[in-house]
Amino acid sequence: FVTAIRALMDVRYMAQSPSPDDNLLTSIDRSLLVFHQNKDVIMTLGARMGTKKPIDNWFIPKLELMQSITASTRKVGALIQWSADATEHAHISEIKDPARHTNNNDYDPQICRHLDRLEKLWRFEIATMLKSHVVDPGTETEDEGGEEEGTACDKEEPTDPRTALLEELNYTRVTTNYFNRAKDITALLHQACPGPPRTFTTGNVAIHLNFNPTRTGMKLDDVSNNFNLPDLHHALSAFLQRDTRNGNMTHGVGVPRRSLIDRPPILPFDQVQVWHTVRLQQVSYHDSSVALPAQTLHASPSSPEWLKGRRDAVLVNIDGQYEWPQSGLKGEHFSIHQFGLYILTPSGHTYLCYVHNMKIGAVDPVTGMHVVKRAKHANGSPVGDIVPLRQVRSFINLIPQFGAAADARLTKATSSHYSSSFFLNKYFDKQIYDTLYYASQG
Repeated sequence: FVTAIRALMDVRYMAQSPSPDDNLLTSIDRSLLVFHQNKDVIMTLGARMGTKKPIDNWFIPKLELMQSITASTRKVGALIQWSADATEHAHISEIKDPARHTNNNDYDPQICRHLDRLEKLWRFEIATMLKSHVVDPGTETEDEGGEEEGTACDKEEPTDPRTALLEELNYTRVTTNYFNRAKDITALLHQACPGPPRTFTTGNVAIHLNFNPTRTGMKLDDVSNNFNLPDLHHALSAFLQRDTRNGNMTHGVGVPRRSLIDRPPILPFDQVQVWHTVRLQQVSYHDSSVALPAQTLHASPSSPEWLKGRRDAVLVNIDGQYEWPQSGLKGEHFSIHQFGLYILTPSGHTYLCYVHNMKIGAVDPVTGMHVVKRAKHANGSPVGDIVPLRQVRSFINLIPQFGAAADARLTKATSSHYSSSFFLNKYFDKQIYDTLYYASQG
């Protein structure tokens, strides 16, 4: 059953590729064949249901159309360029929604009248807001997440308030380009800055932190207790020793710390700045000039909603000779981790993050997804380490591997805490799917 469903999902994702080649088209045909070879189990289990009873046939027009995907692609090119999403959306906003406000008779003039009145109301709203909006030229605007820009290194060019107001009235959301922002900040680095810039690029990603940390001047003991990280002091001490010896290197994870076990670590500070979220932005796998929408990565302590804390999984680069996404998940060059927290030490020149190590295993033959297992010490405690935030490359969505029976304690907020084995969800978005697919093809 899972094999059949997975094959159909593969077809849908591969068919949307903007740059199909012969290998991809062959893979589409192969996945369709796998579906047809395994689809009978869906019927056997009664999973193909109508409104009242099971359906005993496969007379589905869209399923029949899938047989022509590869042939059509060879004739007209990438199918995604012929997407009907825009016209489908227009049909809803311009026809279906206005039709609901009619008396179900003589649709055309009533729909036109409704659209005309909506446009007049929208124009009136813009005019009155522009007329009544009081602008203070010296007022600074706030960035995403409510942070205030506090230094010249992180400031942006001022935006005309009326232009900002019009953009706010526009229903189309504009993707913030952190790559451009980091480039502008880099141009100002000749000015004195109290610390590293809040927005910076590393490899093929841009990372952005709020100007104001979630917690400022938080004692390490409090951080260790609130985030349930008993080895935080040892991890920080080991990181600082490696950083002193090797400088601006790519740090590994799971490095033995035996020399630190029998004596307390010595740290040159006892307070740090703490962030609960960071923003990570990647470029498109197929077009590096296209910046994708930024994703928020969470690392927060326990709360009423997240009883065990909220810790997102990420891909970390541990080999400077390889780069995501071009290198894929090659050998030991990348590893997956769950965030513990983001910090900046008082004398720090780079942002750090505490991560729990997870090992990438083989691809499961049924789901077609990598198996990821939590790394643990001999006593069962998770393996943690400190790595620079600049080594983070991508958000990773993990699906708990339930086994024969699911743990009754699992919820949306606790599944990542109680589970020790996961699937790497390659279907989370097309970026991660395309990266893993093309990497598997060499």
